Amino acid sequence: MSALGALLRRELIVELRTKSLLSSMALFAALCVMIVGLGVRGLNGDETFHRFVLAMLWVCSLFACVVGLNRAAVSDHRRAFFSALLLAPHDAANIYASRLVAVLAVLLATQALMVAMAVPMLKLAFFDQPLMLLVVPMADIGILAPGVLLASVTGRIRGGEALLTILLVPVIVPVFLGAAGATDALQAGLGFRGAMPYLLLLGICDTMFAALGVMLFGKLNET
Repeated sequence: MSALGALLRRELIVELRTKSLLSSMALFAALCVMIVGLGVRGLNGDETFHRFVLAMLWVCSLFACVVGLNRAAVSDHRRAFFSALLLAPHDAANIYASRLVAVLAVLLATQALMVAMAVPMLKLAFFDQPLMLLVVPMADIGILAPGVLLASVTGRIRGGEALLTILLVPVIVPVFLGAAGATDALQAGLGFRGAMPYLLLLGICDTMFAALGVMLFGKLNET
């Protein structure tokens, strides 16, 4: 646990000091919310409007995540970060877990900015549903668990930025369905019972993707 804690602190310091990572994700997310807001300006705030807005916010989160993973992977490859860590006496699973938590922290900060902009611009009633504080991190883990694994490989390949998107998006379709479904159920006032099937789907995806990441991260980064 002490080794994992040390790795996590190192990863958090690296990620938070990498201004290009946080700024690129935040800028992308802010631009997405502004574009969506301008696109739906003047539309009636009916059920279709709110369901569209919720789905678009998850799309924005997904692609902000891809932008961040690509920037982090390219930076790590240039600094030979993963190679250095794997040569050091650290377990590959701990390296994967620390990177996952560090990128999750950056993504949550980006999403906080998105919500702050979406509440007034898109009439989002985010704070009326406390369970959203559970849905968001569960969905983020489902996106990042395979994303961190794939980014560590595609970051070493020419054209890896496009390849990461091509590989990641089909994999996380169940995560997107679970996140959008749970958000829609909560915003419709169905409560925990209505969101339960989608939360179970997110939990299964989180467990499966995280387990695969722990098992495969070291093997995929041996070369």
